[in-house]
Amino acid sequence: MPRAGLTMVEGTIGTWKAAEGSHISKGDVIMEYENEKNMIDYEALTSGILHILAQEGDTVKVGDPIGIMAESQAEYEALVKGGAASAPAPEAAPAAAGSVPSAGVVEIEMPRAGLTMVEGTITEWKVAEGTQVSKGQTVMEYENEKNSIAYEIVHGGFLHIVAQEGETVKVGAPIAYVTDTKEQYDQLVSGGAPAAAAEPEEKGCARNCPTCVHSSTVPDAAPVKDRISASGLAKKMAKEAGIDLAAVAPTGGPNGRRIVAKDIEAYLKNAKPAEAVSAAPAAASDADEVTAIPWVGVRKTIARNMFNSMQQMAQSTCVCEVDATELLALRAELVADQDMLGCKITVNDLLCKMLGKVLPRHPLANATFDGKTLYTHKHVHLSVAVGAEDGLMVPVVKNVDQLSLCEISKKVRDLAARAKSKSLLPDEQSGGTCTITNVGMFPIDIGTPVINPPQTVICGFGRTVRRAVIMMDDTIAPRSMMNVFLTFDHQVLDGLEVGRILKDIQYYIEHPEMILA
Repeated sequence: MPRAGLTMVEGTIGTWKAAEGSHISKGDVIMEYENEKNMIDYEALTSGILHILAQEGDTVKVGDPIGIMAESQAEYEALVKGGAASAPAPEAAPAAAGSVPSAGVVEIEMPRAGLTMVEGTITEWKVAEGTQVSKGQTVMEYENEKNSIAYEIVHGGFLHIVAQEGETVKVGAPIAYVTDTKEQYDQLVSGGAPAAAAEPEEKGCARNCPTCVHSSTVPDAAPVKDRISASGLAKKMAKEAGIDLAAVAPTGGPNGRRIVAKDIEAYLKNAKPAEAVSAAPAAASDADEVTAIPWVGVRKTIARNMFNSMQQMAQSTCVCEVDATELLALRAELVADQDMLGCKITVNDLLCKMLGKVLPRHPLANATFDGKTLYTHKHVHLSVAVGAEDGLMVPVVKNVDQLSLCEISKKVRDLAARAKSKSLLPDEQSGGTCTITNVGMFPIDIGTPVINPPQTVICGFGRTVRRAVIMMDDTIAPRSMMNVFLTFDHQVLDGLEVGRILKDIQYYIEHPEMILA
């Protein structure tokens, strides 16, 4: 059972995608399992014949066996007859996770940066193919759903790159290999990627084809020559754009024969205008130009997370109008005293401080829920939504309920700046118990923000608008009015508790001196 996230201790098998006794190739999706947060596809780490040990619905500890991959039909039959306990080679499966068949060759996997990361996009290789690298050297830069991260290689040797710049690779999948010697590197490159065996042997097909029979009449190399080699991302882009991969000129791979994402982009850039003109010659000057934007990296992750959030929760939004006149007046006084304070206070700083007081009064709103267990938190770890060009970043201000206003201001400013530059640390993006999203700088009055799982609440604030308001004494006065919108998981909170939360927020905003009390 693989580990998907640092906190995962066990997983539940959802569906076996492959049947007992199936011939499996490395990289095939053979099983779907569930950790405490998500359903995840499991890709086979090695090729062979599958013998299933753990059944659908079984909950298995991380590291415990869920199946065995037999190298041959005879070995598989021995496994089935003798049972899992008498399996002749149970050690082989875990060894494949971090190694390749050749001695002195180490597989380098796409690392995991953050608990929610499931894939990363390689943005730049810092060293060239075949370079001799040292352990700890920065060789590559990749992007997860939130940041660009420098990767320091964990093994020294001669580098063979298998995942190219622009490719999106699942966590744990190979991105490169490192050999101990130059001779091993030359053999590796000339023989192709280690994931595929060099030649089929008499004992069984290296590709594990169930109908393949070895004999002198079976060709082994001819079919491979005509096979189109392409990365997973390139195949997906081509499928979505309706492109025949045979028409695309490859540039990736060690010999420049593999189609990668940038090759599809180049094809689209060159082919689309010509296709548009040929399709509508009479209106060539009005032909539409279509730009294909690969949905990868941060944008793809945000889209997936937002979709999953809406699918997994019963989300509802309530709105309350509050009088923010006194809050703005207090902020103006604090700005006038910024030299004494040592920081320039914003309205958002005051709202963060205010939530640090409100949320401890409502434990269900300062909580995380995984669908089975609700966890309430003593302290408030506030996720602060920050708009960036590549997508929304949500750094976390830890223990906001214990920080002073100036400490909150400095912390938010620092995190926001580093979020926009993609230099946040993994632990600065996780562990939030509630989220604040302030859109007051835009002409937005009301919104329905989407909850950041596994949190139960997200609190939004719209712009302030000057309006004529009927006061308690029936006089009419100009006031600065603001809408507060609270999206909550209706599985956890009901209308009564939400009403109490909004009432407290209204009180603090209309009596802002209490925020500082």
